[in-house]
Amino acid sequence: MEFQQIRSATAIITFGGVRFLIDPWLGEKGTIPPIPGSPNPELRSPVHALPLPLAEILQVDAVIATHLHFDHFDKVAMEKIPKSMPVFTQDEADAAVLCAQGFSDVRPLRYGGVEFQCVQLTKTDCLHGQPGNIGLLYEKMNLRSNACGVVMRHPDESGTLYLAGDTIWCDFVKAVIDTVSPDVIVVNGAAAAINGFGRIIMGLEDIQAVLDHAPHAVVIASHMDNVGHATLWRSDLRKYIRTRHLETRLLVPEDGEVCRF
Repeated sequence: MEFQQIRSATAIITFGGVRFLIDPWLGEKGTIPPIPGSPNPELRSPVHALPLPLAEILQVDAVIATHLHFDHFDKVAMEKIPKSMPVFTQDEADAAVLCAQGFSDVRPLRYGGVEFQCVQLTKTDCLHGQPGNIGLLYEKMNLRSNACGVVMRHPDESGTLYLAGDTIWCDFVKAVIDTVSPDVIVVNGAAAAINGFGRIIMGLEDIQAVLDHAPHAVVIASHMDNVGHATLWRSDLRKYIRTRHLETRLLVPEDGEVCRF
C-alpha cells in the first residue's frame, strides 16, 4: 500500500493496485477567505499550492469523499473530476448532491462494506467536533455535521488501512481499532478549531490516544498545514515526535510525499 499526501485531507491511496483520490480540495492557494471564528482570523486557505499538476492528481481509479465540506470536495473538484469517475460518498444524501452536479457513477459507502476492483471499503463513523457542540456549530455554519471514515482491505495486501476521517478521538475510533486492528491509521490531525466550540478534528492528545490504543500500528498525520482554522502544525508534531521518540510510529508527510508500506 502507498499513501501520498497531496494537500490537507487530500491524498492518493494506492491499495491492492487501485488508486483512490481522497477528499479532493483542488482550488488555488488562498482562494478561501478567513474562516469565521478561526483562531487565525487573517489566514486564507489553502495555505499552500498543490504539489503536483492537477492532471497527475486526477490519474486515479476512483474518488472517496468522506464528506462534502469546502476543504474536502470543492468547486474545482466538482468541475475538473471526470463526471464518469466512480465516486464513493458517506451516504445517499451526499450522493444526491454529486449526482445533481452531473456525476454518473456515485456509490454510497456501507457499514457492511462495498467492493471496488477487489478492494473492500467499509464505512466507519466520525465525531466531527466536541460532544454537545456539534449540532449548534454546524447549524450556525449551514453545514452537515456528518462525516465518515473508511477501512480498506484487499486479498493481496498483508495489512489493513484505516482512514479515520474528520473526527476527534472517540468511541467510534476506538471501536474500529478494537475490531479491525488496522496496520496503518490515517488521522486528520491539524486540531482545527472554531472559537467557542473547540477542536473539530484530532489534535495532539487525540493522536496520542490513537498511538496508545493501537501500539502495533503506524499512524500518518494528514490534513496538516493548509486550513485556516488549524491550531496544530507539522512543525509542532515533529517536535513532539522527537521528544517522544515516535519516529517509527508517527509519520508526518509533506505535501507530495509518498509513504510506502
